[in-house]
Amino acid sequence: MHRGDFKTLNLGKMAFICLDIECLYIFLLCTAFGYTLPSNMEIKVNPPQDFEIVDPGYLGYLYLQWQPPLAVDNFKECTIEYELKYRNTDSESWKTIVTKNLHYKDGFDLNKGVEAKIHTLLSRHCTNGSEVQSSFSEATYWKPEQGSLETKIQDMDCVYYNWQYLLCSWKPGIGVQFDTNYNLFYWYEGLDNVLQCVDYIKENGKNIGCKFPNLESSDYKDFFICVNGSSESKPVRSSYFIFQLQNIVKPLPPDYLSLTVKNSFDIDLKWSIPKGPIPSRCFIYEILFTEDNSWMTNTVENEMHITRMLNESQEFCFSVRSKVNIYCSDDGIWSEWSDEQCWEGDGWKENLTFFMIPFGIVSLFVLLLTCLLLHKQKTLRKSIFHMKKEVFSHQETLC
Repeated sequence: MHRGDFKTLNLGKMAFICLDIECLYIFLLCTAFGYTLPSNMEIKVNPPQDFEIVDPGYLGYLYLQWQPPLAVDNFKECTIEYELKYRNTDSESWKTIVTKNLHYKDGFDLNKGVEAKIHTLLSRHCTNGSEVQSSFSEATYWKPEQGSLETKIQDMDCVYYNWQYLLCSWKPGIGVQFDTNYNLFYWYEGLDNVLQCVDYIKENGKNIGCKFPNLESSDYKDFFICVNGSSESKPVRSSYFIFQLQNIVKPLPPDYLSLTVKNSFDIDLKWSIPKGPIPSRCFIYEILFTEDNSWMTNTVENEMHITRMLNESQEFCFSVRSKVNIYCSDDGIWSEWSDEQCWEGDGWKENLTFFMIPFGIVSLFVLLLTCLLLHKQKTLRKSIFHMKKEVFSHQETLC
């Protein structure tokens, strides 16, 4: 409908049909003369202009930006907001934000495409309490690809050891040429530019991993990595990764375990908090118990009391491993298991009895044998003494 088109006003029903600027004019006139807009009055607003997705070269950290809709000056009395929806193309759900700004930034997986859409929202106080929104403006983005899919690295694995140093490793792509080598680049908010790995892990002269330097202020924010390759014979496909460091932490295990037995059944277990910068409140522990069979349990404390139900003579062992808990991260990696700590129970009494009975019998036998030998020796000495005495008496008689 154009400006010169005919409009009708039914005073009985007060039904307005208007579009864009005409609608605003009627609204202002009604407001000036104290009228309220009827509930069936239609107000329309245009979508944002020049909506686009911009890649500043931060390995997946993209800018979504737009300009105000046409005829926005006609809504000076209104609060204009924008509802933005975006996702990677393989995702089933949209991320949604509402903002008054003309831009938004977030991280995306550049191995896949990106799609976004946005529309204009008018506040209810200037639309007679009804929700007014424009149609959507849409935009997409795909990172230009080169090289076949098989040339990408395989089995990328990154671990943030003890919340102190990051190590990533990978395997070469399938069927790549002998001269193919890979390079790693990374970026996170706080860095002025994308950085390249300076300490590669090598195998047969080829890069298969990276040891990162000290990463300052890198926690709780997206960490972006790109591993690309070079070959004189054919192009190599780049691989992109995005994660947060606190979610890939692998802590140390406790290095000291103690076990206190109050009786054969009540046992107190304690272990040291793993060494390093991770706060004690950030740990969860998994305890492995070994008796006739094995069983596990979890706790956020570094001690535990248990009551045994098995025979008191059986051996009892336990070991512990640690992980960053849900209060400090969304995920994590279990540490290695600690050394095992064991309690032998009261089996030593049975073992002692087992050894003492034969030992007692042997000792008694030796004692009896000794006494018998001593008795025999004493009898023999008496016999010899009498024999010597008789001989001596006989010699005196002859004299």
